Amino acid sequence: MACLHAFEGMRVREGVPVKILRQENGQTFVLTALCMTCFMGFMALAVDVGILFNTRRKLQTAADAAATAAALRYLSLYDANNNNQTAEIAAANTAGSAAGQSNVSGSTVTVAVNTNPASPAAHTGCVGTNCYFEAIVSQQNSTIFYSTFFSMFQGRGASPFTVKARAVAGTPGASDFCIYLTEATGSAYSAHGKYRINAPGCGLYVNSTSSTAMSGKGNAGTVDVAEVAAVGPTSGYSVNFAAGTQVTGGVTPATLPFSWITTPTPTGCVTPAGGTLSGTVNPGCYNGNVSIGNATLNPGLYVFTGNVSFKNSSVTGNGVTLDITTGTLTMQPGNGTLSLTAPTSGDGTNGTGIDGVVIYMPPANTNTLSLQAGSTDMTLTGFIYAPGAQVTVQDNGGSTSVGGLIVDSIDSGPSPINVTGYTPSTTALKVVALVE
Repeated sequence: MACLHAFEGMRVREGVPVKILRQENGQTFVLTALCMTCFMGFMALAVDVGILFNTRRKLQTAADAAATAAALRYLSLYDANNNNQTAEIAAANTAGSAAGQSNVSGSTVTVAVNTNPASPAAHTGCVGTNCYFEAIVSQQNSTIFYSTFFSMFQGRGASPFTVKARAVAGTPGASDFCIYLTEATGSAYSAHGKYRINAPGCGLYVNSTSSTAMSGKGNAGTVDVAEVAAVGPTSGYSVNFAAGTQVTGGVTPATLPFSWITTPTPTGCVTPAGGTLSGTVNPGCYNGNVSIGNATLNPGLYVFTGNVSFKNSSVTGNGVTLDITTGTLTMQPGNGTLSLTAPTSGDGTNGTGIDGVVIYMPPANTNTLSLQAGSTDMTLTGFIYAPGAQVTVQDNGGSTSVGGLIVDSIDSGPSPINVTGYTPSTTALKVVALVE
């Protein structure tokens, strides 16, 4: 008790009442300051992590583009005899690296045939057209707050983080579609009379956002395809589809096949005598308006700078691509015959034809492509690639057989369009897809 009294006396002497020592004023401020420090730390961490994740997202886009570009380039150059596979792979790697760099400048892009042991065996190596490419894109990325704190505590700057992304692309299968109508907003298919599309083994893609993009007048016409995939609604379609055709609207816009093609540049062009080509004709560039008479076309790329017409003639050509650079194309063989077969390799450079493409019209060429068969049956073994051109079909006597169509739109009369010889194993439209 004596000690206690002495203590109380000391407190009184010091003038510090007990109730003041028990007060909690100011503790909230201290706790708030501590919490704010933690919050600031978490915010700094979130900012730095956000920067790294944003870089990672950009690099992943670049890696996807690099792998896809490499697979597309290989497919475009593929030689059915596989004589130039080493050169094709090298060109594919170069194309992939360029695509990656164009997405994220200053990054390090490595593209090669995929041999990664972590990948499924089906996604590695090259077998025929099925070649899988791995793209790895990396970039040094500095931080803001982490670097500052590191410098404060370590006395030196922090090293930047290395951010990486990886992708694998290849050709795991073939396209299910053989007709692509590229018109964006208006009519993609307008038909009347006994119109007919015979393509029961494949699908039709409609790029138009219009609900009336496909119209048909008359009950006798039919569009016979396995399926229709349309970007816009299909509620106003008035064509007659074959029984069992699956029609789906609101699909994601597709990348056009053959969009990788670099438009050939006309060089060394000559003007045919009288504006007519006949007899045995060699590939090359031809100026002016040209009429093709009875002729045999040797394999290769034929570039035309003006209007081209086939009228009342018989023409054959194996391994040929007709490039209608700026003019129209009218195919009206009358009582003759017209049989053209596309090349099985090549990309249109150095005088080679384009693999799978029998008629090529650059996207900028919006002139008409007229298929007026007359009384004969035209056979075009390969694709018509004319994404800016409208195809017109008028005559009633003959028909047109083609491997596939990639055109702006179709204005069809009673003459049928037959898509023949299409199978997933033989189509030139191999599907390039990201698999990892």
